[in-house]
Parts: sequence; C-alpha cells; structure tokens
Amino acid sequence: MSYKIAGIDVHKKVLMVVVMDASTPESKPERRRFTTMPSDLRRLLLWLREQGVEEAVMESTAQYWRSVWLELVHAARALGASLRSASECGQRPVVQA
Repeated sequence: MSYKIAGIDVHKKVLMVVVMDASTPESKPERRRFTTMPSDLRRLLLWLREQGVEEAVMESTAQYWRSVWLELVHAARALGASLRSASECGQRPVVQA
C-alpha cells in the first residue's frame, strides 16, 4: 500500500519540495520548486494533493516558515485540505493534503 510523504525545505523566496512513497523507498522521488508567493503556495497544495501526499514536513533554519505556514493554512481552507500545527500534534507543523 502506498504512503506518500513530502519534505519542504523553506528558503526566503523558494520552497524545494520532494515527494516520495515511504512504502517503497527505492522508488524515484518527485522534486519541484515553488516560490513563496501566495499563488505558488496554492499550486504547491494542489500538487501535493495530486501526488496523493498524506503527510508533509517543513524545514527552515530561519523564521521564513512562518509566513509560508500562514499562507498554506489560508490556501488549505479554501481547497478543503487540513493542516495541523506544532501545538496540535506535539511537534513541528504537519501538512496533510
């Protein structure tokens, strides 16, 4: 059974995103680059849903993740996706597409 996960590396103006099937780690991961503009963040959420991603994590060495997170929450509500924050899951923010 497939279990797709995504990793989002957050930079100031760019998000580097990798999606892979955790049940078959030998499979080739899908990679995409998105900007941090609201329209591109909506494209990111749509792409994650198209890929069948069940869980995603964000990594950022600075505070850049905050604006990305806030915009993703807004876009997710419009698209019917659910997001859980660190306080809701006891960890860092988790995106469920």
